[in-house]
Amino acid sequence: FPAVHLNLREMSSTQVAEALVEESIEIGIMRPLGLPDSLSVVELMREPLVAVLSSKHPLVAGSEEGLFLSALALEPFVFFPRSYGSGLYAQLLSLARDAGFSPHFAQEAGEAMTIIGLVAAGLGVSVLPASYQRMRIDGVVYRPLLDPEAVSAVWLVQRKDQN
Repeated sequence: FPAVHLNLREMSSTQVAEALVEESIEIGIMRPLGLPDSLSVVELMREPLVAVLSSKHPLVAGSEEGLFLSALALEPFVFFPRSYGSGLYAQLLSLARDAGFSPHFAQEAGEAMTIIGLVAAGLGVSVLPASYQRMRIDGVVYRPLLDPEAVSAVWLVQRKDQN
């Protein structure tokens, strides 16, 4: 396809949905969140969520096989701000509610690398899609979440009038 030109832009899921509706982009890849009826979705993949812990955290020992989200109930969380619009914020709140707690967000950051760095510094724990494990930072350990619903999808989204 030599005539195809891709212009790639990094956006939050909310920004992708807004840009599709405004017709400033033709197609987007995003995490799940509520969408207007004018957009269509194809699920590209699902991946597990993982706990992100400081390597010095007491939960690291003995949790190689994974842990339940409820084990993090009393921990300070480092996460994306609600306003970032990644879709992960609402999912974490829902999973935590199902696990019997409401997370305390001690630090917020708009970039995953910053979140992981703050966890490495011991400022809290986080929950991220497993693909973020590729970001290797000294002092961070990733553990699978054993909760059955602890998975995140990736969607390909476009306007229905483009189909």
